[in-house]
Formats: sequence, C-alpha cells, structure tokens
Amino acid sequence: MDPNVTMQEPGGRQELERELRKEQKLEMMGALAGFIAHDLNNELTVILGNVGLALDSVDEDHPLHEGLIEAQRACHRCVDMTHALLSLGQGVKPEIKPVELDQLLKATERILRKVLPSTVPTKFAKHTHLPAIMADATQIQQVIMNLAANASRSMPEESLLEVQAKNGPKFVTISISVSSVGRLPETGKRMFVPLSASKANREESTFGLGRDIEIVRAHGGTIDMARDETSVTFRVSLPSTVRPEQTRGRMKTLVEGSAGVLIADDEGPVRRAAVQILLRKGYNVMEASDGEEAVRVFQENADAIDLVFLDMTMPGLSGLEALEQMREIRPKIKALVASGYPQDTATAEFLAKPYSPLDLVRRIQDVLNSNDEPASA
Repeated sequence: MDPNVTMQEPGGRQELERELRKEQKLEMMGALAGFIAHDLNNELTVILGNVGLALDSVDEDHPLHEGLIEAQRACHRCVDMTHALLSLGQGVKPEIKPVELDQLLKATERILRKVLPSTVPTKFAKHTHLPAIMADATQIQQVIMNLAANASRSMPEESLLEVQAKNGPKFVTISISVSSVGRLPETGKRMFVPLSASKANREESTFGLGRDIEIVRAHGGTIDMARDETSVTFRVSLPSTVRPEQTRGRMKTLVEGSAGVLIADDEGPVRRAAVQILLRKGYNVMEASDGEEAVRVFQENADAIDLVFLDMTMPGLSGLEALEQMREIRPKIKALVASGYPQDTATAEFLAKPYSPLDLVRRIQDVLNSNDEPASA
C-alpha cells in the first residue's frame, strides 16, 4: 500500500470525515433554504399581486398610495432575500435583468457596514450616473460582500476597506480593496491576475471565491486580484448596458388584453390573484387547481384558449406534464410556466415567482405577440 496515501496517515481519515460531514450539512442547509424560499415566493406573489392591484386602483394623491408604495418596496426587498436563500442550494445560472448599479452599491454598503468588524474602517465612493448592467442583482451583491469579507481577512486589524466603481467603454469595474492605514504605496504598479475557480478555494484567505468566479463568468465578466505587502484588491468587471427607463414610484399602467387564458396553480391565493389581475385587464380567464383539472378544462375549451399559464410544481401532473398533454390536443398552444424555484426549461416561456401584476401582464403579452413556434420537448 502506498505510504503516501493521506487516508492512511494519522488523522487523515478523521479530517476527511469532518470535511464530508461539513459538506453534508451545507447540502442540507441549501435544501432547507430552497424549500423555505419557495414557500415564501408563493406568499410574496400573493402580496405583490394584491398590492399591485390596489396601486392600479388609486391615484397618486390618495391617502393610501404612499403606504402601498412602501409595502411594494418592502416586498421587493423580501424578494431579494428569497433569491439569496435559493442561491445556497442552486447552481450559478443568473436571472438576468437590468440593474441600476449605483442603487445596488448603496444597498450593499448598508449591509457591509453592519456585518463587517467595527475594527475595519470602510470607505465607499459616492456613485452617480453609473451605467446599468444586465445582471442578477442578488448574485452580484453576494460577490461584492464575499470579496469584501475576504479582503478584510487578509489584512491586519488596522486597515481601510474601499469599494468603488469605474466606468469603461464596454465594462464597469467594481474594486474591493483593503490596505494598511498609513502604508499605502504612492506609485505602486500592480499586476492583476485572473482568478481560477479551480484554485480559488485552496487558500484560507480566499474562502468561497470559486463560486464568485463562476457567478461573474456567468454574467460575461471577470475577476482579477492583486496583492502586495500592504494591500489586497479584487476587481470585478461586468458588461455595461444603456441606462434603463426609470420605473420607480407609481407602477406603470397595465395594458388591456382580450385573449383567452387558462391559469392553473394549486395555491389558491396565488391563482386567485393572477385571475383578478388578468380579469381587470380584460382577459377572458379560466382557472384550474391542479394539472389534471387544467387538462380537462383545456380539452373542453381548447378553441377559446390562446395561452395557458401553469405552475411548475403542482401535485399529480406537473405544469410541464399538463402542457405536454395539452399539446397533444393543440400542438401550437402558447404557454407560460411559473415557479418559486429557478428553472431552465426549453419547452415553454418561464416567469419566476414572485411576480408583480406588471410582470405577469407583460410576460403574457410577450408570449401572445411572439411569432415563434412553441418549443417541443
């Protein structure tokens, strides 16, 4: 037997068993976090739907308007939290949306000031007019926070943490650095080295960076790192895009529709909120409480239904299984599926829970107006 095999060395087996137990605990935590986040997403869908309906019914000078706006903002903050929980047990495929980078950095600053040790002074550059990025805001925020934690662990207690962003022609670069106070080099030229996901977790001072690298690469960006005797700096470069149209404040008016839509969801409050959203906007709506009922309703009313909106995780027939049977009746029926879990389906358009009334109506209109043939399994 090879004497160099670490399994046979004193303590080698115990170390391996400790690592396995740690890995199992992390997997259990990820699974539990995903389960909790899924249920929270269903509840948030109900809240966002009803708050959105209420906002669509009152004028800006109504006494309830400001409170409804605050409730809507609180819901969206909860949505960010559920996305963070889901990411613990899921892969790194991002949910890409336009993100206002200056707002993201402000929110990250508020969190970091609370979680970093008080012995680490922090300096955040004041950013205005930064370009928007196409990104998963929760994932990018997690990357910045993890890099800041790594950088702060790499330096002595008396140190300065700096976070800043810089515009480029095609990329925006977020820099996270920690330097010893009073020992900053005046003209130090630093060489930034691209990080490798396969090597990033080997050093104690770079714990968890492998996932950060995968997230940034999934966004089409890169992470670089520089070290010297007095500082460590991480740079995250992400593709920039045009600044999206501002949608803060009052929700935009929902566009009217007239198509026939079948909604199937086993969660009654979620289904009823979606039904009310579409009824208010002029759609002809039918509903079903599970996959089997959805197939029966569709079979009886196939000519009157232009689109089916299905929950992915219904008991009995799942949303995709029900859709498969519907397409045996009408192969070209258009479909939109929803779930509180991240999904990657090629058989139908996808809408993540929780969604707002505006999200739902826009996605349904997009699918109805699409000239693409429905995807097949």
